[in-house]
Order: sequence, then structure tokens, then C-alpha cells
Amino acid sequence: MNTDGGLGITLWTTDIPAMAGFLHTVAGLEVEELHPGYASLRANGARILLHADEAYRGHPWYEALRREGVARGIGAEMRFQVADASAAYGAALRAGGLAIQPPYSQDGIDECQVMGPDGFLFALWSEAAGEPQT
Repeated sequence: MNTDGGLGITLWTTDIPAMAGFLHTVAGLEVEELHPGYASLRANGARILLHADEAYRGHPWYEALRREGVARGIGAEMRFQVADASAAYGAALRAGGLAIQPPYSQDGIDECQVMGPDGFLFALWSEAAGEPQT
């Protein structure tokens, strides 16, 4: 039975435990498996897989990632709904994330952006305080 909600994302990362810990601590993802070169996490039914570069040398970007790994998160933003965007922002900074946009409120949403491990950009959002949860 397919339990990934039809969506799966793979992130190539230089430090599997660090990225898995960041996503668990900051966005509340459930860590299903954690190994030296691979991790599987779950976010609201979607599966997030973490792979070390060595996991798939046949990947078309293997050589570029190995040479230019600092740019691996460029051009993508992952959005996660969290219970409290301000609390998640603080957790991200304590976990080594880089502040990109501090929490702000707009149209009933509290949101912030942080850069996590390997340059991946994460938008963390929640219903504004006092707004009904959906």
C-alpha cells in the first residue's frame, strides 16, 4: 500500500544525521529510518528521503554535487506547516540555521524563512495566533 501521499522528495545532503535532526527539530518531521548514507522522514503523508552523494554515483548531478556541493539547495524552497512559526524559527536558529526572514504575519499566516544544512531554504508557516487551525 502506498502511504506517501503521492509525493516524495529526495534531498542530497552532505550530513544525513544533521539534516534529519534539523527537519525533525524545526519542522516536526517524523524520522522513520536513519542510516549513515540514507534517511527517510515523513511530513504530513509525504516522504522526504535524504541521500548521501555516495548513495547513487549514477545520478546525473553526482559529479557537480561532489565538486560544487555548496550550491546543492539553490533554487528550491521547501514549505512546512508548523504549530508555531516563531517557535520553529527559534529552533532553526538554535540548530544552526541561518536567518533569512524573521517571523512576520500577513493574511492570517505567520511565516519565516531559514537556510538549513547544505543551503536548503525552508519556509516555516502557521496559522496566525487566534486563527482557527484547518
